[in-house]
Amino acid sequence: MEPASKGKPGADRAWVLTHGAATVLVVADGAGNSHRGAEAAEAVLRGVQEAVASGSGLEGAETWRAVLERCDARLVSSGQGGETTAVVACVTSRRVVGASVGDSELWLFQGERCHALTAHQHRKPLLGSGGARPIIFEHLWRGGTLLGASDGLFKYVDLRRIQEHVGLADVQAAARTLATLPRLASGVLPDDVGLVLCRPSASRP
Repeated sequence: MEPASKGKPGADRAWVLTHGAATVLVVADGAGNSHRGAEAAEAVLRGVQEAVASGSGLEGAETWRAVLERCDARLVSSGQGGETTAVVACVTSRRVVGASVGDSELWLFQGERCHALTAHQHRKPLLGSGGARPIIFEHLWRGGTLLGASDGLFKYVDLRRIQEHVGLADVQAAARTLATLPRLASGVLPDDVGLVLCRPSASRP
């Protein structure tokens, strides 16, 4: 796999982890772009990191639903008050599985075709509310590019424009370019952008 991630210093977090042949992608966008939101997003990263370190059931979508449910419960019990979106996906040579909640999204781009793996997720309640309802997804992995990102990208950039840049040959360059697409004429980004990209390695048969 060729993964890449790109984040901003605000409340968006994006991370790529590996365990054996599995690559795990995670995007979390803390609500309100606040300190508490950033802490909630960091808590999701820790929860996913713990799951990857255990190595248990990574290729099962229900594993990731359970991880996000635990994150929701932990955030409530911590009493810090922060909430966050989350998308987590485990990518292997055969398929993509994961879970999500909120308005961060995961898309699969294959040539002219694109598919939203998170199309059926619940936008609210968020993780940290105590009532989050993560939805699982599963999809066959037959190549292409996976793009997970916060609403700082999808809310401000047309999907067709994203599609024009997601297939750049250099996956790191693609991530950097996508992160700047929402920039206004004034040079300001209207929102933080956190994103991850993943595609098969060129050397893979």
